[in-house]
Amino acid sequence: MFRPLLSCLLVLAAFAPAPASAADPRAAKSAVPARTAPPPDQGEIAGARYAIARPVNWNGRLLLIAHGQRPESAPLSADLLPLRPAYQALFDQGWMIALTSYRRNGMIIADAVADVDALRNYIEQTYGRPDRVLLEGESMGGLIVTLIAERTPDLDARGRPLYSGAVAIGASLSAHEANNTVGLSLQPKMPVIFLATLNELEGPARYVQARVPHDVVDVRPVLFRIARDGHVNVNQRERLATLNALNTWLDAGPAALPHPASGEAYFDATVPPEPRPSMVTAQSDGRGFTARVEEIAADYGNVVLNAQPGDFAAAGIRPMTWFQLKAGAKTYRVRYGHDFDSVKRGEWVAFPNGDGLTLLARNLGDAAGTASLGRGDAVVLRRYDEPQAETAAP
Repeated sequence: MFRPLLSCLLVLAAFAPAPASAADPRAAKSAVPARTAPPPDQGEIAGARYAIARPVNWNGRLLLIAHGQRPESAPLSADLLPLRPAYQALFDQGWMIALTSYRRNGMIIADAVADVDALRNYIEQTYGRPDRVLLEGESMGGLIVTLIAERTPDLDARGRPLYSGAVAIGASLSAHEANNTVGLSLQPKMPVIFLATLNELEGPARYVQARVPHDVVDVRPVLFRIARDGHVNVNQRERLATLNALNTWLDAGPAALPHPASGEAYFDATVPPEPRPSMVTAQSDGRGFTARVEEIAADYGNVVLNAQPGDFAAAGIRPMTWFQLKAGAKTYRVRYGHDFDSVKRGEWVAFPNGDGLTLLARNLGDAAGTASLGRGDAVVLRRYDEPQAETAAP
């Protein structure tokens, strides 16, 4: 049974950052907004590129991001996006945020763990030892941060661990790297929250429900479920609420976390996207609209359009039907689906993302590269004039 939505929203709201106390020696600097920041620190460590967003008034806390698998042919890129709302909220509190490209693309696990460690060590040597380090990983990166969480923690002279906790989003726990014998022990040594959508639940659910002896510290991982489809299809408010929940766990213990509904292994952490006015331009005949490119992922070329589900409904483009996408002088056949699996490999698909906008992609292909799209470009989405074309196989 699902927890009522209002209750869910109230619980998640409880994880908003608390104001700093005047008695806290860090209060003065952590309370100062940090939107004006020095240029990002960028460089390379052992072949891995890195990017570090550092606030003017660092509060001693660090978020390290482990990205998911990228095509082997893609250039190495430390594409840190600190202005995304979840990261901006932490940055404004004084958090430092950093990301490594890893030393190569493709399925990389053992070396990726080493690259995350190397970036953390660089930050300590350059800026000082962090008071708290959180890990956030998506997809393959979720496996990477889980493996780090399972290690016996290294401690500093004051008994503080190098890493404090991890959020694993859409974790690909069954991923395997050739010639790598490192596997999951199901025994995390620090707090871990798995954040998973409907079609990502199976692996994390098995992990959190495993009953194995914990040989060092009895730390039970937690599962937050998002009630929508799509790989890593979580929105910014859900991401921030989960990071705040992890901080609450570290500050007040696991009893301070929200509890699953009776009989469930997960807490329903779904936060619907905030409604907003339409941002597209409707065509005069009502059969389509012009949308703009909001964002492009550097790895797979997936595109975020400013179109919302209501725009598709107004144009008569129904779920699981095909429509026309016009980009420049070319036209593509796109399915309005639920997730990447709504189409075959190489086919075009569009579906609502967690923030209420539209993700446009080619399944395991490069949508932006194929259509020569850049941020701010206009595209036309239009219902087929012949009804049979909407449902016919491509």
